[in-house]
Amino acid sequence: MSEKIFASARVVQNLQIAPEIFSMVLHAPEIAATARPGQFVMVYLERGDLLLPRPISICDADAGAGTVEIVYQVVGKGTAALAQITAGHVNILGAQGNGFDTEGMSPGTVAIVGGGIGTPPLLFLAKKLAEAGISADVFLGFRDAPILVERFREVVEPLGGKVRVASESGSHGIRGYVTELFTINAQTENYTKVFACGPAPMLRALAEISRAESIPCQVSVEERMACGLGTCVGCVVQVGGNYVRVCTEGPVFDALDLYG
Repeated sequence: MSEKIFASARVVQNLQIAPEIFSMVLHAPEIAATARPGQFVMVYLERGDLLLPRPISICDADAGAGTVEIVYQVVGKGTAALAQITAGHVNILGAQGNGFDTEGMSPGTVAIVGGGIGTPPLLFLAKKLAEAGISADVFLGFRDAPILVERFREVVEPLGGKVRVASESGSHGIRGYVTELFTINAQTENYTKVFACGPAPMLRALAEISRAESIPCQVSVEERMACGLGTCVGCVVQVGGNYVRVCTEGPVFDALDLYG
């Protein structure tokens, strides 16, 4: 886990990239230099009715430019307020949590599986894997409008990876769930590892599929957080018979430890 840094980050841009989905780029050099895929930042909004910070996964970090990108969905007052910010500074704390473990990976192709707003942190992971020369096939699932698909293609296709999309509406890619799309390919491809982020039902299904195919699987879980520091114990999940805090011990866990 990298050292936590509190920063007043300059807003470089805050653009809507899909219905209710925004990409905010922040200039925060110290955080950008230490961030790892799967980690998140706590975003503080200076309004009296918004006392608690919002946890948002890191979609990308560029140490050279000193920038951190977060992609978020407007779901309440906090994210609605964040979407209105186009200039100035935002206070953030990061990088938080334990990210994806990519140390000592064997050669071969890995699978990256994202669902909905769980997709953004996987882009940072795909970039780090590509930098290490590791090929990845990417499976993305959405209810309707996709996000970040072309950016994933730019990262994985030069190494021979493929990006496949499923949507429940059938408007993009195949009609259905991303787990169905992954299952078809997992039976024919020799994936060495699976990395995933998305809603709990998707992650549970992936844990079962990965176990059946004997593929190690790491999942990043989505849980509500209050403090993001491990103090309030409001984001606990059961892992291997013990209760652990997602904000400090997670958000990334071994799928079999989490889902049995």
